[in-house]
Amino acid sequence: PLVSDAQGDLSSTAIRAALSAGRPEEAARMLGHWHRIEGRVLHGDKRGRSLGYPTANVGLGDLHRPRYGVYAVLVDVLEGPHAGRWRGAASLGERPTFGASAPNLEVYLLDFAGDLYGASVSVALVAFQRPEAKFDAVPALVEAMARDVTEARARLAAAGHG
Repeated sequence: PLVSDAQGDLSSTAIRAALSAGRPEEAARMLGHWHRIEGRVLHGDKRGRSLGYPTANVGLGDLHRPRYGVYAVLVDVLEGPHAGRWRGAASLGERPTFGASAPNLEVYLLDFAGDLYGASVSVALVAFQRPEAKFDAVPALVEAMARDVTEARARLAAAGHG
């Protein structure tokens, strides 16, 4: 590596390793900013809405995949009537409770009501909360989602985004 700091070498390999291990804070320290996933909000199965947690679905393309799981996130909506920064909880992975599918990023925006279909968004991974999990029943998933949202609020507030 050409660059290092008091905590070690700074390299693209080290950044990818931190993201693969679910350590977005470490990756952010090396990058100088939060790692972001950018894309357009796509139509999904609308399962989140039926569970009480409507999500913005963002395709991942060919980018390096951070560790699958749930994250506290900051979402910049880059255009449209809801443009601005929003706090959220996101699930990155294959949605194993409903059968394997193509990897996807599903973002629940806190305190948001509106339609983001087609909007460009930039999702910053702030804190890893837990690994992706398969639930035996939908009620267990909904309970976990409620805990995830509560934890995301707390983690974002602790990071100065309350």
